[in-house]
Parts: sequence; structure tokens; C-alpha cells
Amino acid sequence: MKKITHLSVCLVGLLLLCTSCSSKSQAPPPPSEAASLMDLGLRYLEDSDWQRADSYFDEVLKVDSKYAPAYIGKLCAELKVPKESQLADLAQPIDENRYFKWAVRDADTAYKRQIQGYADKIKERIGNQKAGDRMVLKIKGVEYAFRWCPSGNFMMGSPQNERDRDDNEAQHQVTLTRGFWMLETEVTQEMWKGVTGSNPSHFKGDKLPVESVSWDDCQEFVEQLNRLKVAPAGFKFSLPTESQWEYACRAGTTTAYHFGNSLSAEQANFDGNVGQTRAVGSYPANAWGLRDMHGNVWEWCLDWYDDYPSGAVTDPTGAPRGSSRVLRGGSWNDDARYCRSAHRASLDPSNRDNYFGVRLSLVRAE
Repeated sequence: MKKITHLSVCLVGLLLLCTSCSSKSQAPPPPSEAASLMDLGLRYLEDSDWQRADSYFDEVLKVDSKYAPAYIGKLCAELKVPKESQLADLAQPIDENRYFKWAVRDADTAYKRQIQGYADKIKERIGNQKAGDRMVLKIKGVEYAFRWCPSGNFMMGSPQNERDRDDNEAQHQVTLTRGFWMLETEVTQEMWKGVTGSNPSHFKGDKLPVESVSWDDCQEFVEQLNRLKVAPAGFKFSLPTESQWEYACRAGTTTAYHFGNSLSAEQANFDGNVGQTRAVGSYPANAWGLRDMHGNVWEWCLDWYDDYPSGAVTDPTGAPRGSSRVLRGGSWNDDARYCRSAHRASLDPSNRDNYFGVRLSLVRAE
């Protein structure tokens, strides 16, 4: 597939096409055939099938060559990874964006919104999210709010002076090469019931976190969600890995808690202060908009529990096998030290109690 080497040539071509239709007082919306082809192209774009995406954008141009959505899609497909300056242009309001303003100068407001919608889709496909960006899915009538956690690296674990003598929390460098979405709160009973039709929780309430669930139960919940095919294209539901969980909890911090080196009853539900779980989102969020990462309920992670590696690692997923699964975050009944960002717990995956809940992630589908 050819690459665009002279962006200005393409822009001039687009300008000429737009000029040819400038005599009309309003540009009509793209024909349905072009819109359908554009949607197909975007699907292939999100799967990184650049060649096939490009072929669909070619077809859009044949059907309706004067519209900006097709041009922007083709530009993104051919360049594969747009330059930061181009991403910045896509982020600008439509009247300030040079990719848009020529093609839409004679268009009405509704058509401008349609073009902006295409650009928003493309920005999503090329990973232009910022840390903490929010996305809401509606599943079985219930809203699931997710926060974006970008790729990056961090120091996982705790310094010796922060942890108990027998805690396996040795600090080591971790690099996560792919960003992911993390559920803003723990999974609620309302979410769990909507998918499974049941509620195993001891403390009842739609907005309370689901608890008394095992790792095995949580995996079945994830599988049922994935069978619904409601995840954004190119993503799938999962339990977070232990490294994803700590990275998301810290949100760039290096202290014992994302709040600092101490934890108060105004910041989290722990140490039996409330006597049970509290409604999710009752406490302040971290820098990426995630709530209840400390206390309320322990959260099952994907990994088998094992000793940490001795050196730096990339995209760790834990031991290949084991007898217990990792839990993170502490609970409503635990001392503050068990709620630290780096503290690790482990249990048999069949274990259930009213201290154990879950938080979802959305990760790239392989």
C-alpha cells in the first residue's frame, strides 16, 4: 500500500473537490452507500487491517469523493500512525481544523456533527485517549463507566519499610506496552444481576459492590459479558492482571496509597469503620478517575500468585500455574496496611466471602 509523502498534494486535491461544489448553499449528507462503506473501513481500521481498510476508503471516495470523512479515514489508514500534529488537528473544533473546514464550509450544522463523529471514531481507533478519559457502556440497561489507563512503566511493589516482613512485594520495574480501560468502580450488584440473573452478595443493594464471589465466579461473569458482544470493537472484557491493577491504582503515584502515605476514613472504607460495604463511588477518586481502589472489597486479579521476578519485566501476566489467585486493594474490614497500592493477597480461586469482589478491565483482543 502506498504512503502519502506529500500531504499538501492531498489537501490541495481535497480543496479542489470542495471548490467544485461550493456553489451549493448546503452540502447534502453523504449517501447511505458511502456511509456504510465508511463504517466497514473503520472496522478494519480498528483491527489494524490497514490494507483492507484502505480499500474501503477508496470505495467511499469513488461513491462520494467530496466528503471529508472518507478523506480523513483514508489519510489515517495510509499513514497508519498519524503524527502528533495531525492528532492535534483532529482534536480541534471543526471550525479550526484544517482537515475539516474546506470540506464543510458550505455544510449545515447537522452535517458538521456527522463529520466530527467520524473523526471521533478515528481518534478512538488510533489510541488518542488521555489518562483518565471516561467511556460509558450500557449493558442490560446498566451503565458501566470505564477510565483509560495509558501504556507506560512504573515501579511495582513496596520499599522494605512499607511492608510486613513476610510480604512478597519486592520493587521491580514494570512496562505495560498497551493501554487498557479499567472499570471506574468495583462491579456492582446491579451489574452482576443484569448479566447473571442472580446476586450472591451478603450485604444487599444495587449500588453496593457485588461480594461473596469467587475467582471462578468472576471468570464466568467475564465470559458471559464477552458472549454478549458488547465490548468496544477490538477489545474484550477481562479481570485485570496484577500489574495492571497496581498501575491503575497508583495512577502515577509512588506513595503507599494513591492519596499519600496514610489513609483516613474520609478516603476509603476500611478497618470496620462502616461495618459493611458501601455504595461504589462513595469516596474520592485517584488521578485517573478510579474509585474504591483502597478498601470496600478485595478485588480478584487474573494472575496466579507467585514470587515477583527479580528484574524488570514487560507486560507480566503472573505465573503459568499455581494454587491460589491474587487479590488486591483490601476490604471494609481490613487494617489500612492491607489496603496499600502494593499489598498482595492470595486465595484458592473457589473461595467466597463478603470481603471479595471484582473490578473489570477492557483489554485489546488478540
